Amino acid sequence: MKINEERWLAVVDQFHAAAMGESGWVDSLSALALATGSRAGELIGLGSAHTIPFHWFSGLEQEWFDDFLAYDGGNPAVNPFIRVGSQCAPLQVRSSEEFVTKEERRSNPFLTEHLARFDAPYICLTPLVKDPGSLVGLAVIRSSSDGEITPEQRAIFTSIAPHVRSAVRAQTILENQGAQLMAGTLEALSMAVFVCDSSGRVRSLTPNAEILVGRSGPLRLKGGTLTTSNQVDTRALADAIRAAGRELRPGAPHSATVLVRGLNGEPTVLEVIAVPRRENAFSFEPRVLVVAKGSATETSSVKLLLKAAYGLTDAEALVALALADGLAPEQIAAQRSAAISTVRKQIASVYEKLGVHRQIELIAHIHRLR
Repeated sequence: MKINEERWLAVVDQFHAAAMGESGWVDSLSALALATGSRAGELIGLGSAHTIPFHWFSGLEQEWFDDFLAYDGGNPAVNPFIRVGSQCAPLQVRSSEEFVTKEERRSNPFLTEHLARFDAPYICLTPLVKDPGSLVGLAVIRSSSDGEITPEQRAIFTSIAPHVRSAVRAQTILENQGAQLMAGTLEALSMAVFVCDSSGRVRSLTPNAEILVGRSGPLRLKGGTLTTSNQVDTRALADAIRAAGRELRPGAPHSATVLVRGLNGEPTVLEVIAVPRRENAFSFEPRVLVVAKGSATETSSVKLLLKAAYGLTDAEALVALALADGLAPEQIAAQRSAAISTVRKQIASVYEKLGVHRQIELIAHIHRLR
């Protein structure tokens, strides 16, 4: 199987467009599968403890992913493709015929049950990015009728993989920059904020947050994650961050309040807030804000937090604060010299984004931020 230069470039360009947010990764994986005569394309992120920050695929139904999780597919002891991929050097290409033995095909439940159920027995894979505690892998999945990948198809996969790696790195850099930009914005208002990714690793922090992780502060940074002076508080904080990082619903981001105590026993209240998830994002973008209570008491700070964490526009944030102060829609309209219909639309948007249904719920929600 051969593809011409124009088609090859179209596949490569599609991956780079996905990294810039101009198209979807699934569409790009579909183009890769078609170019290699395969049933499906797959891009998977693996974290520590067999976690899967993202798993995108084309040509397979959602049940594939649910079944993959049910079989603990991210575990190298279970999934031979994960095992081999984690052992390979970046861009080293391996196909299943090279490492899956006949005995393993007969005895491994992941192969005999999961892959057999979805008619996906063959695979060609390569790790794109390998960092401590994380891996991003690319693969094409093949059906029984497709058979093992041919030398010509493998050559196409091998030639495209470096460009997919480049696209992955480009999006990773953009997501990391997002964390730095968010911290820089919050720094201007002297807020103590930690910006974390979905795995809970701190990607950036404001100067006031640095004070909290100082020698006498209530928090510590250990291996890039937040800890406290005792195991109970550390577990509670980690659970709250993990729950916020898993938030998948559009709008209504998860939030929780955690009380931690320093070595001197003095309490510090932390608000853990999920940042709305961008579609087709890796695990590196800002996903969770940990805000020290008391650092966002000024109206301007709360307004900025509403915009950063919940995606409110400037006008919506002002309307939300006015509602939290007990003003009626008619009063807000008069105060802002706006039409009552405009204010009501803004209120509806605020309720949707904050996941509340009544003014009293909104007042309680913003009171927690204050």
